[in-house]
Amino acid sequence: MKNIKRKIIPLSFCVSMIFSAQLLAENTDTLLEEVTVKENIQNGSAEYGYLVEEVKQVGPWGTKSLQDTPYSMTVMPKELIENTVAGDINQIYKINPLIGTQDSVSVWNTPWVTYRGFSNETAILDGMSMGGYLYNVSMEEMERIETISGLTGFMYGVGNVGGTSNYVLKRPTSTKITNVTIGNYGGGQYFGHIDVGGPIDEKGKFAYRLNAAYTDGDTEIAGQSVEKELISGAIDWKVNDNLLLQVEAAHQHYRLDGIIPRTFFRNMDMPAAFDASKQYSPNWTYNETQSNRIGLNATWNINDIFTLRSAYLHKEDEIESIKTYYYMYGNGNFDWGVTKSAPQYQTADGIYSYLDASFDTKGIEHKVTMGISADKYKSEQYVDSFINRRFTNSNMYDYINSSEPNIGTYGKGNKYKSSDSANTNIILGDEIIFNNQWSILAGFNRSNIETTSYSSTGNKTAEYDKTAITPTVSLIYKPIENLTTYTTYIESLEQGTIVGDTYKNANAILDPLVSKQYEVGAKYAFTEKVLLSTALFRIEKSNQYSDDGTEFGTYVQDGLEVHEGIELTVTGKVTDRLTVMTGGTYMDLSIEDSNDAALKGKEPTGVASKLAKIYAEYDLANIKGVTLTGGAYYTGEKNVDSANTDKIPGVTLFDAGARYKTKVSNYPTTFRLNVANLTDKDYWASTETLGTPRNIAFSMKVEF
Repeated sequence: MKNIKRKIIPLSFCVSMIFSAQLLAENTDTLLEEVTVKENIQNGSAEYGYLVEEVKQVGPWGTKSLQDTPYSMTVMPKELIENTVAGDINQIYKINPLIGTQDSVSVWNTPWVTYRGFSNETAILDGMSMGGYLYNVSMEEMERIETISGLTGFMYGVGNVGGTSNYVLKRPTSTKITNVTIGNYGGGQYFGHIDVGGPIDEKGKFAYRLNAAYTDGDTEIAGQSVEKELISGAIDWKVNDNLLLQVEAAHQHYRLDGIIPRTFFRNMDMPAAFDASKQYSPNWTYNETQSNRIGLNATWNINDIFTLRSAYLHKEDEIESIKTYYYMYGNGNFDWGVTKSAPQYQTADGIYSYLDASFDTKGIEHKVTMGISADKYKSEQYVDSFINRRFTNSNMYDYINSSEPNIGTYGKGNKYKSSDSANTNIILGDEIIFNNQWSILAGFNRSNIETTSYSSTGNKTAEYDKTAITPTVSLIYKPIENLTTYTTYIESLEQGTIVGDTYKNANAILDPLVSKQYEVGAKYAFTEKVLLSTALFRIEKSNQYSDDGTEFGTYVQDGLEVHEGIELTVTGKVTDRLTVMTGGTYMDLSIEDSNDAALKGKEPTGVASKLAKIYAEYDLANIKGVTLTGGAYYTGEKNVDSANTDKIPGVTLFDAGARYKTKVSNYPTTFRLNVANLTDKDYWASTETLGTPRNIAFSMKVEF
């Protein structure tokens, strides 16, 4: 894939441009026509304050009421994604009061965020754990993003100790939809997007959904460009009133030229942030991915008691890159390095099958869930797939303007399986409802982890196989209908790290970890359009880190890391014209037990203990159809080193925007504008990467 830059614009983009041009040419007099407000307010819509009543997938528990779910959860629905002109997931995560963003353009088009002070680069896809990184999932194919803060091992298997997100894909609709959107995600990133769906036959047994999108152009960072192609579709077959079968598939190609480099400072404090709009890597750096997936789902209401829910998902990724990094020293020295990765191949499979049984015993209601979930992840690469070279006694100018160095061949030799991992979960749970006020949600997960790494000759270099039973129990009390309180205890098995190629103990597999979480929370519905949620929590986790603070040291497990804190969110339409999504997180983060006495009582590096955010929309009274949007997002300081002597300062970012709903040639049309980082603030998003500069995005959506 290297150096292949396809310039043939897909049909979806051409069609969207033609349709939009025709609409504007046919009747420009209708541009300012008033929009009729729909009477049927949709759950999760802007008219509903982006508040949803139900969460689509809470692991084996399935669909549940957001208010009555005994976990800290937020939902970012499709209209919010569209109204913020979000070209990537970071724009949406920036709004969420419970998520800390590292805010860098991720190498593989997958986000790098923190939940409750723990970094996470993985996610769940349609309720399915895929066992590894979830490369290439596009905003254009998402119905919503459901986030859960805290341990999720019982719900989704191993990993995700601080929390995770479930990317819910768009599904076929019972009514016909044809939406065309064109716009710009910032800089010169022009895009086109078609979203169509509806019934296929007159009886409505078959329905479909198709999303196609194309993006190409320079980003807001000088010398950086993006190309992305997506086609994603799904078909439903309603076999009868009790059986629904679904199939979905997608293909995506993504290429980023001009990667933001990792930055390291030695024997000096972290300097003030550089100008984020400039490029600090040579123009020959890039990463590229090709992704394909296919999924199957089945829901069978067997009778009044039993329901069977099953799903399978298969995903293949091909990835390659050339990346750089640099070191700045207090004495003025400057070193830089380059890593080349030949095509690597990741294959992921996920499956679950749950049987629900609903019945009463002496007036006590039960919904017993039993079943299995499993995921498998395999990585393949060439014998000479990875090359790293470091250059000393240089300077920033020569580094940025350097030619691609000849550091040897790569991508040669035989392709071999470098590692594989599997996680199998046998789950038994019960939702016990005593009355309208008291209920219990409890279960056990017998989780097994198998991980193996291999040499280029096929020999096993490291492996482990471990099983543990991890419980969860929640006591739920509703003193009044609009108030739900809960106490939750949960454990989960976390997979030990497979150490990366750049560490001294490369390819070593660290032991699995058992983490624990205690949580007390409450959710109060002020009205049907406003929900307040709050939670107190404590997470206990074994610590893992590089022993010298760099990616070239030894990666070790050592001691106990404890994160305690409080979260608060308010979401909904607080007045007829004002919508807010606001809240914050305050945490006490510490390493309480360590073989290194110097680390005891210290905070972990790279995460903020304080977050405070507000996103708001206001519908103007004197100009119908116009809504003003904006937000303020505060992220507290972060420790750069394990001794906590150097810190990244806290930062507040501002967004501003507007949208206008009208009709063009009698077709509902929405114009949107969003300016991210309004003041063009330069800041460090993480201990190694700069934040993003001001970005102006806009779009026009036409509903046929």
